[in-house]
Amino acid sequence: MTKSSLPKRALCMLSILLVLVLSCARDSSSTVETTPDAAKGARLNLGLRLSDGRWLELADLRGTPVLLFVFATFDAVSQASLKSLRPFVPQHPEVIVVGIAAQPRAVQLVEAWAYALDPPFVVGADPYGRVENGETMLGKIETVPTFILYGANGYEIDRTTGLVSEGDLARLVDPLFQKAR
Repeated sequence: MTKSSLPKRALCMLSILLVLVLSCARDSSSTVETTPDAAKGARLNLGLRLSDGRWLELADLRGTPVLLFVFATFDAVSQASLKSLRPFVPQHPEVIVVGIAAQPRAVQLVEAWAYALDPPFVVGADPYGRVENGETMLGKIETVPTFILYGANGYEIDRTTGLVSEGDLARLVDPLFQKAR
């Protein structure tokens, strides 16, 4: 080993050690507000093409709780869910609501769905087809509509499926406010 390679090796070893220490360090409070399965899963990290053509990275929303409304444009229950979401959205401005179409060729259908039904939140679709019924980037989606609540840290807190009332939505997001009490 030459004298000049010693500092390079030491720097390399120090970098590896630093990466290992940082990857093992974890905020102990981050798992308190998540479901056991979600704490093991990946953080919310999905890009969507919105109905107006813009691109939205859900990871950019970290720091604010997010309620995902996973729906299908052709589904009557998904459309009926808008009755509960219309008053919920303005009453809970601290929660960002995002609609995601979970069906084949969703990108082509979302614009017309959003135009016809005028939801009070942004609506989009994954152009790569990674959010459809079955196993997805958002976990298992067995039925639409599915409501998935993510904490400000980007981890799932809870989920529910089917037609929900405005009260059911308020109860779904209630864990976000229990810490503040």
